Amino acid sequence: MVLLAERLLKPLPADNQIETRHFLEAVSHLPPFFDCLRSPVFTPIKADISGNITKIKAKLRGIC
Repeated sequence: MVLLAERLLKPLPADNQIETRHFLEAVSHLPPFFDCLRSPVFTPIKADISGNITKIKAKLRGIC
């Protein structure tokens, strides 16, 4: 969670833009966090976040 906080809670740049790679690096730590909660209630949330991360990574690869 510290890494997540360090990446996501930093002040936004003046143009309010966040680099996609930095965003993906930070949010990629979220799915394992839900494993730590050890509740099946979070399974759909984890799957949704993981799916969105995969989609963004695929788009990013297509752009670069």
